[in-house]
Amino acid sequence: MIKKVIATLLLILAIYWSFSALMPQKLSDIDADRNSFSTSRALVHLEAISKKPHYVGSEEHNVVKDYITKELQKLGLETQIQEDYDISRWGNLSKPKNILARIKGSDNSKALLLLSHYDSSPHSSFGASDAGSGVVTILEGLRAFLSEGEIPKNDIIVLITDSEELGLNGASLFVNKHPWAKDVGLVLNFEARGSGGPSYMLIETNGGNANLMKQFVEANPKFPVANSLAYSIYKMLPNDTDLTRFRVDGDIDGFNFAFIDDHYDYHTALDTYERLDRNTLEHQGSYLMPLLNYFSQANLNNVKSDEDYIYFNAPLVRTVIYPFSWIFPMLFLAVILFIGLIIYGKRKRKLHYREIVKGFIAFTSSLIVSGIISFVLWKYVIKTLYPHYKEMLHGFTYNGHTYIWAFVLFSAA
Repeated sequence: MIKKVIATLLLILAIYWSFSALMPQKLSDIDADRNSFSTSRALVHLEAISKKPHYVGSEEHNVVKDYITKELQKLGLETQIQEDYDISRWGNLSKPKNILARIKGSDNSKALLLLSHYDSSPHSSFGASDAGSGVVTILEGLRAFLSEGEIPKNDIIVLITDSEELGLNGASLFVNKHPWAKDVGLVLNFEARGSGGPSYMLIETNGGNANLMKQFVEANPKFPVANSLAYSIYKMLPNDTDLTRFRVDGDIDGFNFAFIDDHYDYHTALDTYERLDRNTLEHQGSYLMPLLNYFSQANLNNVKSDEDYIYFNAPLVRTVIYPFSWIFPMLFLAVILFIGLIIYGKRKRKLHYREIVKGFIAFTSSLIVSGIISFVLWKYVIKTLYPHYKEMLHGFTYNGHTYIWAFVLFSAA
């Protein structure tokens, strides 16, 4: 009985650790070193640009544009506004006002581009997470980077796009009409589809990801959350970001960093300064700084590849990568080792075929039964008791995390 209790507690602890290890648990304060990212300093910018909805055409839209421009100028950067008409692939016409700046590097090679957008969703959003969080991550990250006083090898282009919410018009305008677009070797794009949770890294490339993943591991971000399976699913979904226009129109590769938890706040009046998870903003900063330091010095002519890598994050080891071609040899080896273990255990009289079969049936049955019961409870019991859940357009209840914990613990039991 004691062994069973210990095993259950260890299982629950492992589940908790797998979640808690995904994000920073301590926030950098306003007095952090000048050359390090400070979430508290970034929040000063966020509070300023998320006071009101600032969708394209609104009065506040110009206020936010001017604020971001002035903050870039305070960093000693010369800024420019790219303004022109653009028709998106969905057929909408708008006149974006992209904010641009450029840090000159020592080598005349490909440039690193930092990307986010400053327009809020026209529905009612205050744009704090989407994508004010990305804007302030870049502003604070640049401040910390420039405080070192070192000249990067590669040019660094800052692009805060406009009209992203209408149809990625700002990104399309830059990629197809701005002369700097041909200089870009890699893009780091900061986005949001919620107001909290870990920030997921998704690669966008027209070819293989091998070189990008090797460099990502070398850059060594402290809290990577990345999974090649997630990107395979992402490619099947009808979701685009500004980075899509770089990949499709310019054949330019890049990394997306976006958080998706609490997505009931997404594109609503709940996307406010107060509701943005501070640990999530810290997580975005933990990506930007090591990657900015690394790719500002790396050879950006060497990011393309024909080979794909499998990748995933794990506690302690951070990011695990290996070639896609290893999958079937590893599967074959695992099967051989498993069969060998069974034979060895049988010969040593430690394993018994009947007990193995019984254990397999119990384990498989528990998975199937817990899945069916959870589905029935949610679909036909909980939604019947609380019919208003069906009216939530985003499909996730405001107490959804409690339900997740309940179903996880039920399945573990």
